[in-house]
Amino acid sequence: MGTLAACSSQTKSKDNSKLVRTANLSANYSIVTLDISKAQGFDNAGNLYDSLLYMNKNHKPVPALASRYRVSNDGKTYTFTIRKNAKFSNGDPITADSFVYSWQRTLNPKTKSTHAYLFDGVKNAEKVNFGKLPLSALGVAAPNKRTFVVHLDRPIAYFTKLMTYQAFSPQDKKIVDKYGASYGQAANKAVFSGPYVIKKWAPQSNTWTFKKNPNYWDKKHVKMNTIHMNYVTDPQTSLSLYQAHKLDFTILIGDQVTHYKNSADLYHGPYSYMNYLVYNQKIKNPTLRKAFNNVDIRKAVSLTIDRSQIANNLLKGESLKPTGFVTKYLAYDPANNKDFASQQYGGEGVAYNPKLAKDYWNKGLKQIGQKKLAFNLMVANSDNVKKVSEFIKSSAEKQLPGLTINLQTVPQEVQYARGVSGDFEAYITGRGADIADPTAFLQPMMSKNSMNYGSWHNAKFDQLISQSIYTNNANPSIRWNKMLAAEKIIMQDQGATPLFQNYNLYLKRPYLHGITHNTTGSQWNYKYMYIKK
Repeated sequence: MGTLAACSSQTKSKDNSKLVRTANLSANYSIVTLDISKAQGFDNAGNLYDSLLYMNKNHKPVPALASRYRVSNDGKTYTFTIRKNAKFSNGDPITADSFVYSWQRTLNPKTKSTHAYLFDGVKNAEKVNFGKLPLSALGVAAPNKRTFVVHLDRPIAYFTKLMTYQAFSPQDKKIVDKYGASYGQAANKAVFSGPYVIKKWAPQSNTWTFKKNPNYWDKKHVKMNTIHMNYVTDPQTSLSLYQAHKLDFTILIGDQVTHYKNSADLYHGPYSYMNYLVYNQKIKNPTLRKAFNNVDIRKAVSLTIDRSQIANNLLKGESLKPTGFVTKYLAYDPANNKDFASQQYGGEGVAYNPKLAKDYWNKGLKQIGQKKLAFNLMVANSDNVKKVSEFIKSSAEKQLPGLTINLQTVPQEVQYARGVSGDFEAYITGRGADIADPTAFLQPMMSKNSMNYGSWHNAKFDQLISQSIYTNNANPSIRWNKMLAAEKIIMQDQGATPLFQNYNLYLKRPYLHGITHNTTGSQWNYKYMYIKK
């Protein structure tokens, strides 16, 4: 986690009158929904929700909506004390029942939450999510309004880190019931537990506004009254707005990076986000189903992709070449502090080898009884992804005789919805780490995981990840090696094809202070942000 400046709580109150309380920022992504049970991720929307704990600038989970907590001797029971002054933005009290309801709602099979897997390890969570047990069987309890108890199947080494993530935030049952299916689909059809509320937003909005939450438990440390957010799909337009002083913060791409490489406004923002290619292995089309389930076909396409070209030329200054399936700078070996990414297996899964690609291609086509293959590749309408998809199409079609890739560019929200529903042939997607652990990338690829959009399946992989999560790993090195073994399987089998890791560069006004940049989870935190000119 990198911090642009000291927290605003360190700003003396006598200087508050000098602070500018309105900011204009760019957003990397639009907000699809305000329903935390149905959100795919949070990015800047994480500023709307507090959870039990909060990740501070030193990478440590500290109290948020929970003023304190205790852990049982066996590590299987956590007891959180909810703050007396914790309220939703509408003034309703946040109680232990608010957490019980939220967690049960997310795990309800009818909700179809993509974040349900994060609750694995909470007692009976998986069985509840698969409809094998009632919601009441989930291992959570509210013995009184201020006491929230979580029972685990087994100790989870990273549990307190999980409790900082917004997927575990409370929900107001009264409001969810009031709006029903339209809950979270408009700014006035949701309530919030974080430092800000949202205004002037609807799904697919390109602009929205964060306003200070008047009922926030820690509002004295929130200096900004208004933050205007702008999701601008054209990077040149975003830069022009910054140059015209209509934005205080914006992302840079391509040649913009070179132009501003020596600027005092330049800020580095690495993020644990991997972009990859997946194939729909359960597609109804029999020819494509055979092709996408053929490992040689998947390897062939992967080997035509020169990832060095993507990182060093196509997305210069804003991406990193992957070494495997897990991002760099995420997690470190407990034995020697080496980056998981430096130890993981990449092999043919991230290599560029046109000759070998053609060999696999011919072998794969013969196995499925075809002489040519055509499929649609769905991509979001972001500049970088479009560049990469065009590069993949050109390179793969050139090197693999008989291959045709048809690009389908759709809005981000449409791509997400179609990915979840399985309405695609192949598509470029991505994933940001919710926590600083390799399982943040590996667990979603388990066979029954709701985020395994391509439906790739490997029993040995499932076993290793299950052991990494659910087994009481007294020896951290044994757990580490299991995760390395699992990563090797997904690379050798090309369960997904890594393309590039995000490494963003931004322009930030010198007078903008206190933004916290996270490399995992919700990327941007504006709680302590302030402007002082």
